[in-house]
Amino acid sequence: MPFNQAFALSSVTLAATAFSGLVLAQSVPFWLALPTAIILIISLLHAGGVLFLRRAMAQITDSPTLWNVLLIGAFVILLIDLTVVSRDLLPAGIHFLVVLLGIKLLTLQQRRDYRHLYVISLMAILASAALTTEAWYVPIFMLYLLTAVWTLLLYHLTQETSEISAAATLPGTVACRTTFPSRITYRFFWLTNGIVILTVALTLAIFFLIPRIGVGVLQKTSGEAVRTTGFSDRVDLGTIGSVKQNPQIVMRVELPDQSAGGKDRFYLRGLAYDQYNGRSWSHSGTRQRSLNLAADGTFLVRPPGSHPIDRPSETIRQDILLETLDTSVLFAAPFAELVSGEFHTVQADAMSGIHLPFPPSSRIRYSVTSQVPQLRANERTASTLAYPDSIRFHYLQVPMGLEQVADLAHRVTQRAATPFEQTQMIQQHLLENYRYSLESEVATLNHPLEEFLFTRKTGYCEHYATAMVVMLRTVGIPARLVTGFLATEWNEYGSYFTVRQRDAHAWVEVYFPHSGWITMDPTPTISAAVATSRWELLSRLAESVRLQWDRLFVHYSAKDQLAVVHGVREGSDAVRERMGRWVSSLGAPISQAFMRLTHMAQAFHSGMFGLITGTIVVGLSLVLLMLRDRIALWAVTHLLPKSLPQRAIVQLYTRMLRIVERHGVRKPPAATASEFARLVELEWKAAGPMVADVTAVYNQGRFSRAPLTQDDLSRVTEQLGQLQSLARSAP
Repeated sequence: MPFNQAFALSSVTLAATAFSGLVLAQSVPFWLALPTAIILIISLLHAGGVLFLRRAMAQITDSPTLWNVLLIGAFVILLIDLTVVSRDLLPAGIHFLVVLLGIKLLTLQQRRDYRHLYVISLMAILASAALTTEAWYVPIFMLYLLTAVWTLLLYHLTQETSEISAAATLPGTVACRTTFPSRITYRFFWLTNGIVILTVALTLAIFFLIPRIGVGVLQKTSGEAVRTTGFSDRVDLGTIGSVKQNPQIVMRVELPDQSAGGKDRFYLRGLAYDQYNGRSWSHSGTRQRSLNLAADGTFLVRPPGSHPIDRPSETIRQDILLETLDTSVLFAAPFAELVSGEFHTVQADAMSGIHLPFPPSSRIRYSVTSQVPQLRANERTASTLAYPDSIRFHYLQVPMGLEQVADLAHRVTQRAATPFEQTQMIQQHLLENYRYSLESEVATLNHPLEEFLFTRKTGYCEHYATAMVVMLRTVGIPARLVTGFLATEWNEYGSYFTVRQRDAHAWVEVYFPHSGWITMDPTPTISAAVATSRWELLSRLAESVRLQWDRLFVHYSAKDQLAVVHGVREGSDAVRERMGRWVSSLGAPISQAFMRLTHMAQAFHSGMFGLITGTIVVGLSLVLLMLRDRIALWAVTHLLPKSLPQRAIVQLYTRMLRIVERHGVRKPPAATASEFARLVELEWKAAGPMVADVTAVYNQGRFSRAPLTQDDLSRVTEQLGQLQSLARSAP
C-alpha cells in the first residue's frame, strides 16, 4: 500500500478509535453519534480510494467558506447544548468536541488539517479515559496507541516523500528514487509494530512508576447507582422478593486466606432489625458512632475487650469490590472487626452494621477482617440461659395480636429440653412445612406473617426469617432479623464470589450469652440446577479480567506503588543473594580446575602461557586482516551516519557484487574493491569497464572528501542496468 493512502487511512482510523471510546463511555447521544459515524464511514471510504467519493469530497472541500460556516454552526450547537439540552459544561464540551471531529473530517485538505485532527482525537481519548473505569477501555486504548504510532510515522514519511518528489524535477535523481521506499514493506511493517510494543511497555512502566495524584479533573463523580432493597431504616415484608430476579452484579468478594472449599454459602451481613410492628421491621435506635483508626486507613469496628477472649470464632478476611449502590451500608461477613479502605470516616450502629457517611458515588474497594462466632458446646446443652436485661428489652419485643403465632411456637417446641433445641425445632419446622416461591404476592397483605404461616404457607426469605424471629421471641429466646446477601456463585477463574442483586437475602441471628449472636437461616435452599454453558464460562472469565483490571489499574494507589517498590527491592535482594550463592558454588570448582590447569601448564613448559597468548593474538590479527573489507563495508553501511548519496552508493555497490557473484565471480574476503575490479576484468572481460566505473565512484564515496553528485549516482545506475543486461545475455 502506498504511504499516502496508508497515511489517510490511519488518520481516519485514529479519529474513529477516539470517537468509539466516547461512544462506549455513553457520553455521546444518539442524535450526535449517528451523523458522526456516517461521516467516519465516508471518510474511511474516501481514504481507501473510492473514486466517486474522492470527486464528491473534492467538490465539498474546494468551498472556501465551508470551514467558517461549519465552525460557526458548531459554536451555536455548543451554546444550545449548554443552555437547553445538557445544561452542564462537561457533556456539552464533549458534544462540541465530537462536532469538531466531524467537521474536521469533512474538511481534510492540507497537512495542518491532519494535525488539528490529531489534537481533537487526543482530547477525545483522554475524555473517554476520564469518563470510565471499565476494562473495555484497554482494547480501545491499545488500538489508539497502535494507530497513533503508525499515523505519526506515516505523517513524517509522506512529508519526506513529498520533498523528494519535489526535488525529482531536477536532473539526475533516479538513484535517489531507487533508495527511498514509497510503499509499506515487510520490514517497515514489523519495525512499526515493534515500536508500538515498546511504546506500550513504556506506557505501563510510566503508569506504575509515576506518583499517584488522585483522580483527574474530568473524572465523573456521580452516576446512576444500583438500586438496592432491604438496607434502609425500615424493611417491609415482601420487598426483598421483588429483586430476586435481577442478575445485576453488586459486588465481588475475594477470600485471600482460603478458597471456596466448604463455603458454598457465604453470608454478607448488611443491617440488623429489632422492632417488628406486624408488617415491617425497623431499628429501635438510629444513632451511629464514628470508628477509631487502628492504623492508616484501617478502622476498628469492635474495640478490644468487647467480647470474651475464650469465645470460639473463625477469622475470615475479605477483599470486596462494591459497585455504586444507593445505600451507605458496607457489607461484610459477620462480624466485622477491622475495615480498611480509602475512607475518611466509617461509622457503626448499635447492631454492628457498618456505614459510610454518604452513599458512594463510584465503585469502591475495601477489606474486612471478620470474626464469625461459633456456638459453645456448653450452651448447646444448657437447659436455661440467663440473658442480660438490655438484650431482653430489645430482642424479645412482639407486637400485639400474634397469639396464634405464639401457640404455634409452643406446640413446635414442647418437646425441646434446651433453648438450643427450641431454636433447632423452629428452624426445622419452617424448612420442612413451607414452600419458598417468588410468585406469591404477600407484600400488600395486612397480616403477612399470619398469612404466610397459616394460609398460603409460601413466601420469600424475609417471611421465613420473620416467622423464626417472632416464634423464638414468643418462647423467650432473643433473636433479630438481618438483611444482606447470600453469595453462592463462585468464580473459579478469579477465585472470588460474584454477588448479584438476586442474592439479596434475610436471615436470623439468635443470641447466646457466652457465644454471642449466632447466624441461623430457616429459608429452604433453592435447588435450581444451572447448566454451565460455554458462554457462562466465558462470562466468568471476563468477570475475572474485570476484577484484575480494577485492582491493577483503577484502584492502583500510592500504597500499591510502595508495595510494588518494596516487593521489587526484596525480590532483587533475594535474587542477588541467590545469584551470589550460585556464583560462589559455581566459581569454586572453576577456580580449582583453572589452578589445576595452571600447574599442569607450568609443569609442561614455563613459556606455555606466552605461546598460547601469542598464538591467539596472531590468529585474531590474521582473521581481522582477511575480513577487513567486509567489516569496513558493514561498518560504513550500518554504523556510520551518512548522507543520502553515500547510502545510495553503498547499496548500489552491494547490488553490483550480487550481480557479479551470480555470474560466478566471487569477491575474496581479503581483496579490496580495486583488486576485485581487476579480478573481474580478468575473469569476465566484458563486464570489466562497468565494474571499474562503479568501483571508482564507490571509492570516491567512501574514501574521498569530494562529495558525490547526482550525475555520479545516475551514471552508476546506468552501468548497473547494462551489467544486469549483460549478465542475462551471458551463457
